[in-house]
Amino acid sequence: MRAMLVASLFALFILPAGAQTLRGDYVEARTCSVYAGGCHYSGEYVTTGREALLFWHIREGSWNGMNLSGLSVLAAVVADNNLAEPSARRQSVIYVDARADKAQREAVAQLLSRHYAGVLGEVQAVKSVALRYTQRDKQIAIDAPGVATLHLSRYPCKGCVQPHQVWYQPLASLTEAEVASVKRAAYRDRQLGTVWQRGEENSAFVGEFEVR
Repeated sequence: MRAMLVASLFALFILPAGAQTLRGDYVEARTCSVYAGGCHYSGEYVTTGREALLFWHIREGSWNGMNLSGLSVLAAVVADNNLAEPSARRQSVIYVDARADKAQREAVAQLLSRHYAGVLGEVQAVKSVALRYTQRDKQIAIDAPGVATLHLSRYPCKGCVQPHQVWYQPLASLTEAEVASVKRAAYRDRQLGTVWQRGEENSAFVGEFEVR
């Protein structure tokens, strides 16, 4: 009995209150082709790839006692160099699903700040926006009116992509990751001092994330 009591008290000290695994879908679009020929990659590396849209859809899970299941969050990231460069100085804005209440928004912001601090860099603002996320077969659409648009398509098979021509890795850690083809990606909010639009290129990653 005493041993069980000691074990229980020890668990209280090593596990944060309300801790729980979060799982969901992840989408990332860069302003450069992540899957291309060597010459294409080399030409873009020094001129583009400084911006990205990162999207998490939380299928299930809680953080700090707040249930976040069904909520989505979008982050726009900009850097002074290609995002693949470890020395690139990053800035970001976080956009939380408008369906989230104040406590949930704070929990989402804390979650991203803790687990993705290096990915996001200096967070300039946390905003509430209407986020629409749909996935049908291999087609994915993410829309944040007035802020961003991201429409893409998964490849028909994993073997269709040649591994030696995938030049980047997702900015966030994923349990599974696949290259996707972007039909249209656009960022319109001037909070970060830049707007951009790209399309018809293999510039995205999709997969699943898990946060403990």
